[in-house]
Amino acid sequence: MSNYEDRMAEKYNFLKKDNSETNTPNEAPTQKEEPISEEKITNDESVTENQESDSLLVPLDAWNTVLNQLGNLHESSQLMAEARERAAKAEAEADFLREKLKNTRQQLEESQKKKRFFFF
Repeated sequence: MSNYEDRMAEKYNFLKKDNSETNTPNEAPTQKEEPISEEKITNDESVTENQESDSLLVPLDAWNTVLNQLGNLHESSQLMAEARERAAKAEAEADFLREKLKNTRQQLEESQKKKRFFFF
């Protein structure tokens, strides 16, 4: 079973793997020596500059997926807050109505006792 990094690399095409070269997890990837050109040197310098600025290159699809998930989390947290608010309001209203019912029953019992007293 492959590890998380391998699955993400495969899913979002972080690394392009050659089918001719297969590396075991403990074996370091082999690199072919190429002649060094001016373009390669400037590209290497720009890559090191990007790495020094604490930035990370992320594929656009992966970034959009993360942003969508973040938006979904934000929306769901807002919905949860609203639901908690409604639940608290309903609970307070239920407590109030229970107390009111209790008081109404007590008043009814008292009025029935008074009626009995007057009629008997």
